Amino acid sequence: MPPETDNLQLEDIYQTDQADRQKVYDSPQAVADLKQRDAMRKAMTLDMMSKGEVNTSLDLYRAAVILLHGTEPKDFLTSHRLAVLAAVNGHRPSRWLAASSLDRFLMATNQPQVYGTQFEHNAEENKYQLRLPIEDNRLLNWEKKFLNVPPVAERLQQLNGRIQGQ
Repeated sequence: MPPETDNLQLEDIYQTDQADRQKVYDSPQAVADLKQRDAMRKAMTLDMMSKGEVNTSLDLYRAAVILLHGTEPKDFLTSHRLAVLAAVNGHRPSRWLAASSLDRFLMATNQPQVYGTQFEHNAEENKYQLRLPIEDNRLLNWEKKFLNVPPVAERLQQLNGRIQGQ
């Protein structure tokens, strides 16, 4: 039976990951530095997972967020698995993460995303745009709402608001 207490080391790693996401990175060097920090966090998280130290729903969620910032399809697929486990265990924020990690995995394997959660920055126009392709014609009409996936226009407004508020 897994422990019922959250992993405090994983919480610290998650908090630094999220702090890094509050900034806008506007130079190639800043992005490279972020990727290096992401790689270190991923390695520490995978090490904890291999030692059986990721157990609670919150641990699963935090590990999934960190792995979502990986670089390989297997990172995104692991993120998806962990998010699904946390969501099935009642952690509601993991629902959106399950959708987002699936979209990221699909795009990393040259398939269209289905939930419309992946965006990219257009440097010429200095704004975010939906990453294409998207194939959402097989979604149930209530599916995005159930998974807490906001409409694309709303998410674009949030992302572009961060750029304008630098």
